Amino acid sequence: MSWDGETLTELAYLGRAVQAIGDSPNPQEAARLLCEAAVPRLADAAAVYVEGEARHRVDPARRLPHRWTGELPHGPELLDEHLVAVPLRAYGKPVGSALLARDRARRPFGEGDMLAAGQLGVPAALTIFHERLHRQQLETVEILQRGIRPDSPPDLPGVDISFRYRPAAERVGGDWFDVIPLPGSRVALVVGDVMGHGPAAAAVMGRLRTAVQTLAALDLPAEQVLHSLDEVAQRLADQTITTCVYCVYDPVLRRCTIASAGHPPPVLVGPEGGAEMLFPPRCPPIGLGRTPYETMEIPVADGSMLVLYTDGLVEERGRDIGQSVEELRGKLAQPGPIEEMCDRVLPTVNSDDVTLLAIRFRGIPGEHVAQWMVEPQAMAPAKVRGLVRRTLASWGLESMVPMAQLLASELVTNAVRRTSRPITIRLLRTDALLCEVSDDDHRMPALHEPGLLDEYGRGLYLVSQLAERWGTSRVAGGKTVWFAMPLPAGTASVGP
Repeated sequence: MSWDGETLTELAYLGRAVQAIGDSPNPQEAARLLCEAAVPRLADAAAVYVEGEARHRVDPARRLPHRWTGELPHGPELLDEHLVAVPLRAYGKPVGSALLARDRARRPFGEGDMLAAGQLGVPAALTIFHERLHRQQLETVEILQRGIRPDSPPDLPGVDISFRYRPAAERVGGDWFDVIPLPGSRVALVVGDVMGHGPAAAAVMGRLRTAVQTLAALDLPAEQVLHSLDEVAQRLADQTITTCVYCVYDPVLRRCTIASAGHPPPVLVGPEGGAEMLFPPRCPPIGLGRTPYETMEIPVADGSMLVLYTDGLVEERGRDIGQSVEELRGKLAQPGPIEEMCDRVLPTVNSDDVTLLAIRFRGIPGEHVAQWMVEPQAMAPAKVRGLVRRTLASWGLESMVPMAQLLASELVTNAVRRTSRPITIRLLRTDALLCEVSDDDHRMPALHEPGLLDEYGRGLYLVSQLAERWGTSRVAGGKTVWFAMPLPAGTASVGP
């Protein structure tokens, strides 16, 4: 078969146009190139429609509509002799359509014109499809991230909490943070960063965050949390590297334990200003399998503040990270409200995800904490009822005595049945009344509704029905069962 010069020219032009459309970075550009390739060589007007809206039009005489949602077959179709509709399909799925129109003075569209129009539509359809798929993936991951990241700081006794999260432009990544209540009004503070971006990093992040929450609920030491998290990470994915800092603050003892796995150093801000970098023992990132992890423990005065962050806050291309960390310390040294401080240190532009968690320590006054140890004897519940009555009376909470006595004595009764060593009882008054009963028995109590003839099980059921909140947690050497009751209306919570 021989080709004349005009045919070869047209084929070369069509090949260049198809290549350019296929190389286009986004659907808007692909629609523009398709229209400009079609007009005036193939048609006098062209428009590309996605989801019914014209993504781009070249239509000087305004022949074509702004919206078009016509149903199309699998190939170009003549709507009349001078108007052709081109379905845009990718992998068998419709993603849009194109309309090409000719002046009535020109010859009608022929078979060759239809073929050329169909060829122009193929790369445009692929570009639209992949952009839509990418957008759906981003939306899915962003929904995942929103679902696993706290929307607002939890309200916990002894601390003020503020955080900021700013994702990198048009990317999703592996930053996360968490604030986890622990027994005894302690709180675990976590900031982590999975290396990389996109759905894979976000998926690993979600799994690790869930693992941290589970490990924290066991009330493991901070170094054991990181060690166990390292084991989890090695099972989740090969060659996944994660940095993480895990802190536990005790508002009664006013001490903070910190363990770091290759994470940027926390900053401790004094009550009157001034800031210092904290350097826990150097330990490898999560996922390398190079344990053990170690901790540092520091006293923290009321009014001081701990700042945790990911490297996106201090990393800047072409700049020494040590200098950036020092500048961050200088900004944090300026006194001011916690919210203003968070806004002040955020970068104006970030090329990486930025996560910032700030915690101002308030502590719980010692006069609002009462703790006793009693032997596991038959008289222990009666003794605890007397201790609860006297303590609540001294706190001006006489109206809470009957209910608190009942629930505390039920938990002590359960502990007496299961242990042979002294039982610890602690009352804390914060924004609520918290009662904890700890023993050395590792078996966790099971809640069930007791039957009429059941001899045991009524105590925990009563607690579950009468307390505002209750729970159990494993602690070193045993377990703690606790309940919380709201303070009477008009009673002020306490704090420094």
